[in-house]
Amino acid sequence: MKRYLIMSMLAFSLAGCLGPSSVDLYLQGQLAAEKGKMDEAMRRLTEAIERNPQMGLAYIARGDLHKDRGDYEKAAKDFEKAVEIEPYNFNANYKLGLMYQYLKRYTDAIMSYQKAVEIRPLDPQANMNLAMVYTQMGQPLRGLSYAQRAVNGDPDSYHTHANLGILYAQLGNQDAAIDSLKRAIELNAKQTEVYVNLAQEYLKQEKFEAARGTLETARELLSDKGGAIVAERLGLTYFKLRQPDKARAMYFDALRYDSRYFQAYNGLGVIAMSQSLTATPPDVQLAKEALEYWQKSLQVQPDQPVIRQLLNKYSPEK
Repeated sequence: MKRYLIMSMLAFSLAGCLGPSSVDLYLQGQLAAEKGKMDEAMRRLTEAIERNPQMGLAYIARGDLHKDRGDYEKAAKDFEKAVEIEPYNFNANYKLGLMYQYLKRYTDAIMSYQKAVEIRPLDPQANMNLAMVYTQMGQPLRGLSYAQRAVNGDPDSYHTHANLGILYAQLGNQDAAIDSLKRAIELNAKQTEVYVNLAQEYLKQEKFEAARGTLETARELLSDKGGAIVAERLGLTYFKLRQPDKARAMYFDALRYDSRYFQAYNGLGVIAMSQSLTATPPDVQLAKEALEYWQKSLQVQPDQPVIRQLLNKYSPEK
């Protein structure tokens, strides 16, 4: 008995000399992260990995810290290592797909998300992200079944309905897009981009009053949160409704939110040039204003071939 106690004490002493285990370091890192001590968390998790290079959980936790810091390359490397250690770990595959998506490595993202979906076939977020990567690659049809599965898996999520609406819009199925976007608004009425996307589908169908109503509702519900994009879309809608004064006011409102919102300058230029050309004789001053608006737009965003063509077309011959 005495010999056993001596051996136990010796083992305890040796453990103390060796320092905390990889599990201890991992737990310390997680606790530090929960307390907002990110530098300490990073150190502890790195020590855990050094102590046990096969500890997949530590790579995932450290990858999360890199992701939160916006360092997606480092995060991807940690998640890659976690997948190498634990190929069937859902979180490792899903988070790796997310990093690849952020890094615009879409083919790699698809492979990682597909692996995640193999592990959890009904996971709404993995299915929807996979669908959206296909959409980002210009292949919405390949993503449709995944988006529908995501909605079936989480029918009360505005996010899944909103993304399904975007996918239908890319497929040119405007009615289905409108239905999905309206459902998203029913579930969460405070998402600016959903109103804008819904209004865009109405504009495609030349349902200008429906577009106006959608955007006006967004302005009422969201107050300043709608910002420049809602005002600019309203400007376009009023222009389509042949109400140039209201359109102009909305474009100026968009610039009040964001003085570099070049789309508003484009709209102001179109209004001024349209009024110039319909006047008898053509209004030279309005034409000059149009050119000035388009020039301001190009100063903000030079890569606008259509606006450059308009400038070349209507600029006075030298």
